[in-house]
Amino acid sequence: MEKPQDNADQNEAVQNGTSHNAAIEPAAFTPLASDGRRRRRRLTIASAAIALLVLVGALALWFTFASRALVVVTEPVDAQVELDGGLRFRLGDSWLVLPGDYRLRVSAPGYLPADEALAVTRDSARQVQVALTIMPGRLQVNTAVPGVLVELDGKPLGSAPATFSGIAPGEYQLRLRHPRYRLFEQTLQVRGRDLTETVDASLEPAWGELRIDSEPSGAQVQVGDLAAGTTPTTLQVLESGETVRISLPGYKTWEKHLSATPGTQQTHDKVVLQPADAVLTLTSSPAGARVTVDQQYRGQTPLTLDLEPGKSHRIALHLAGYKLHEQTLRLETGEDKALDLALAADLGRVRVSVTPANAELFVDGRKTALGDGVLSLPARPHTLEARLAGHTSVRRTITPKPGIEQQLSLTLQSAAQAQAAATPAQITAADGQVLKLFPPKTVTFTMGSSRREQGRRANEVQRDVVLERPFYLALTPVTNSQFKKFRSLHSSSHAGGSTLDLPDQPVVSISWQDAALYCNWLSEQEGLTPFYSIGAGKVTGTNPVSTGYRLPSEAEWEWAARDNNGVMAKFPWGEGFPPPAGAGNYADQSAASIVGRVLPGFNDGFKVSAPVSRFPANGKGLYSMGHNVAEWIHDFYGSEPSLGTRAQRDPLGPENGEFHVIRGASWRHGTITELRLSFRDYGVDKRNDVGFRVARYAR
Repeated sequence: MEKPQDNADQNEAVQNGTSHNAAIEPAAFTPLASDGRRRRRRLTIASAAIALLVLVGALALWFTFASRALVVVTEPVDAQVELDGGLRFRLGDSWLVLPGDYRLRVSAPGYLPADEALAVTRDSARQVQVALTIMPGRLQVNTAVPGVLVELDGKPLGSAPATFSGIAPGEYQLRLRHPRYRLFEQTLQVRGRDLTETVDASLEPAWGELRIDSEPSGAQVQVGDLAAGTTPTTLQVLESGETVRISLPGYKTWEKHLSATPGTQQTHDKVVLQPADAVLTLTSSPAGARVTVDQQYRGQTPLTLDLEPGKSHRIALHLAGYKLHEQTLRLETGEDKALDLALAADLGRVRVSVTPANAELFVDGRKTALGDGVLSLPARPHTLEARLAGHTSVRRTITPKPGIEQQLSLTLQSAAQAQAAATPAQITAADGQVLKLFPPKTVTFTMGSSRREQGRRANEVQRDVVLERPFYLALTPVTNSQFKKFRSLHSSSHAGGSTLDLPDQPVVSISWQDAALYCNWLSEQEGLTPFYSIGAGKVTGTNPVSTGYRLPSEAEWEWAARDNNGVMAKFPWGEGFPPPAGAGNYADQSAASIVGRVLPGFNDGFKVSAPVSRFPANGKGLYSMGHNVAEWIHDFYGSEPSLGTRAQRDPLGPENGEFHVIRGASWRHGTITELRLSFRDYGVDKRNDVGFRVARYAR
């Protein structure tokens, strides 16, 4: 039986017009599943290839749009260029590069390589220029003459023949120098690039040949400082000339400046040597004697003399303080004689007195004796000096006189005595003020007043004070004219219709700060270290070791105002009250309309302040001390220790405070309390009756 499938195939053949008689051929068997996998594999490979091509194209398209074209222009143009770093693609002399950091290296033979970082951004320039630096060159100088100095453009390189490296490219002026040859000059072009320029230099001699002989011959010849053989000989002598010496034992040295024309041979006349002089070596004790030979000065001992032989010579030695030495001497040709002469002293007597007696005495720098004594010294100037530890040395010069005894006293001072003697008793400040030196020696006194004293106030506590450090104090308060050198627009104003601003009136209407600033200004005018420290225009401290100008301390002011040969005065005029006529400027009858209390029946002639030196000075030569105007004091105001505590030495008052002390009466004061010299006031603001005077330490 046939399978149904076969019938179906036959039916299909009939329908397609296929003959039933057609031959039937066998067909190759192919599994249906294997054929499908092959078709799918071919499809996958093709798809992958297409995808890869698309990806590469996309990347190329992205790189084209994202990259920058970079052109590197080099000098020289044939330099080798390397670019390292990010994604890049070279196209001939240019690159396509993505933005990023790169390393650019450029090199060429004969040039220094360039190696630099290169940052490429979207805004970067499309062209980079790199100019390489030409390498230095070398110079080889060849010359047959050794020791030739080589110069390029006037700067020495060294000696030739030699090769010199490190020469920058360019045009130079080459010079070759040698003391015995003419100058060689040439313009030279140095190419650089590590190339060698060669110069073969032929130097022309700057000397000629000179034939020279002597009689007798065999003498040593010297040209300059160089030996040149013995006569007869041929010398090389410079055209500019050289010193030629010919010497032979027993003969005088012949010496002459000779020259010779380069390239020539010349002959000098025979040199006839003269017999040598006799030689005298002369020394003396002591040395330094003046020597004359036949009354002609020849120098000082020790001395070597050339003497004409076969002739008598008169030798004389002169030395201050010693007797003249004379003798006649005859020497023969070539004779060499040494003569040592002991000079006889011409003595004088000097009686020396030294105080203190234990001081050391030096004569011409040599220690001789202690204390007093008689010295016998040569009759010439001598320096005598007395020395003693802790004292200032004393030096004197004296010339003893034979037959006459002289007296010399040497008194030494202690260091303190010498310092005091060197300190002037009076000085003039830059503003014209005169200041006097106080005290003459250390003084001890009691400040303040007794509790029993009429008019005494509680702040006048007694205390002992010692003044050791010498100081200068102005003879008068500072005037308006003096203060206006510091502050030109200042006005002391007026009171009760009377002016306080005349040039010779004391300056008023100033604060303590104003007075201190004036002191510093005055120090600066004289180059002194200021006494007051300033910050923001105000006094912030002091420098106690300074010798600059300052306000007087309260202790200094009170001693200067009250001390009268060790007795402390009560009033400026003495002990009684009221003041006598002419005693000073106080609140008199004319000031009644200005002040509250006046001195009945007293009239000093001034309603307000008077000229600073109008009234007599006190016993220390100080004017307006205790009257006319009260005065600002350096010290802060404060309570003082009572009598019985240790004495204060050169006190400057409390270290701080709100107010400053004011001392002395003024034209506004008229009571017994105010007119006393121990009266103490204080304040901080300006007043029309308060001025100041300046002081400074002497050392």
